Amino acid sequence: MDTNYYEILGVPKSASPDDIKKAYRRLAHQYHPDKGAGNEQKFKDVNEAYQVLGNQDKRQQYDTYGSTFEQAQRNGGGFYQGSQGQGNPFAGFAGGNPFSAGGEGFEFDLGDIFGDMFGGGRQRESRSRRGIDLEIGMRLTFEEAVFGAEKSIILEKKDACKNCGGSGAAPGAKVISCPKCHGQGQIRTQRRTIFGNIASATTCDRCEGMGKIPEVACATCGGSGNLRQEKTISVKIPAGIDNGQRIRVAGEGEAGYRGSEPGDLYLVMQVATSKTFIRDGFNLQMELPVSFTQAALGSKIMVQTLGGKIELKIPSGTQSGTVLKVKDKGVPHLNQPGRRGDLLVTVRVLIPSKLSKKEKELLKQLAEGRGETVEVDHGFWENIKDSF
Repeated sequence: MDTNYYEILGVPKSASPDDIKKAYRRLAHQYHPDKGAGNEQKFKDVNEAYQVLGNQDKRQQYDTYGSTFEQAQRNGGGFYQGSQGQGNPFAGFAGGNPFSAGGEGFEFDLGDIFGDMFGGGRQRESRSRRGIDLEIGMRLTFEEAVFGAEKSIILEKKDACKNCGGSGAAPGAKVISCPKCHGQGQIRTQRRTIFGNIASATTCDRCEGMGKIPEVACATCGGSGNLRQEKTISVKIPAGIDNGQRIRVAGEGEAGYRGSEPGDLYLVMQVATSKTFIRDGFNLQMELPVSFTQAALGSKIMVQTLGGKIELKIPSGTQSGTVLKVKDKGVPHLNQPGRRGDLLVTVRVLIPSKLSKKEKELLKQLAEGRGETVEVDHGFWENIKDSF
């Protein structure tokens, strides 16, 4: 049955190399066997497809020969299908093999070519044993995000076994070179084919590609080097962090297999809103209610900022909606000590909903002095009283 590498990666045949690479990375991350929802077979299929479509020459051959190319890949490389030259792109070469000369075999290593497909290769296997990255939400108050904070979090995760220190070996026991693969992490075999001697490599099942095994396995973790356990982590939140931003804590993800590199921890900031301030980048916005007379005559008002109270001057004749800027009273610039945004104060002039009779008369006199026409409403009961 033909395998459609384009369908495996979920891309059209016209996909660009970048599209193929992006699809591969996404699917490889999704199906990685070390993940809880991983799928080893699909992971291998994705790697196999990318080994072909991610290489310009192999992709061209695959587009040309289709299943012939696929069968050749599974048989150890090349396109040979028969001794008569039918379906053989190498017909015309001596023996149908362009890699042979005078009957001498040509040797190449399939482990390097198909390492991603089958997990072969010590370097690749060691990388696959790296601990899983973790991502959690970090709740902050508005003030903690602005000024920074020291936070402690408790995580339940795979962490290095305290009994063996992550080595997988029982206390006092040594970690020795794997006797089956002699520390290579691979079992290498060689066979003669029509193309000559072909060397291939598979992951050692004794040490699982690590090249080393514990002389005596740790009884606590069973030789894996890690256990699921709680750990308290202290994290410094930098001043100026914003909602949705992430902080990477290197090495605080899940522990790797038998002392391999641990994953990283990513903290996603979840910042609470403020009743007084609205954040706009590194600036803060707030509204300040002032009376009609304060706005008209001018005044000095004590204003509460995040850094404490300040005296703010309201110029005479200030209109409602006027924005007054207070420099350097905003949010500190992230990772730029000494720089801060501004506080933008929007003035809201409050018109009193109730006035005394004397206040109304005074305002009427003011209006008449300015040449303005006004109508003073004395109220229903006052009108009745004046009629007697």
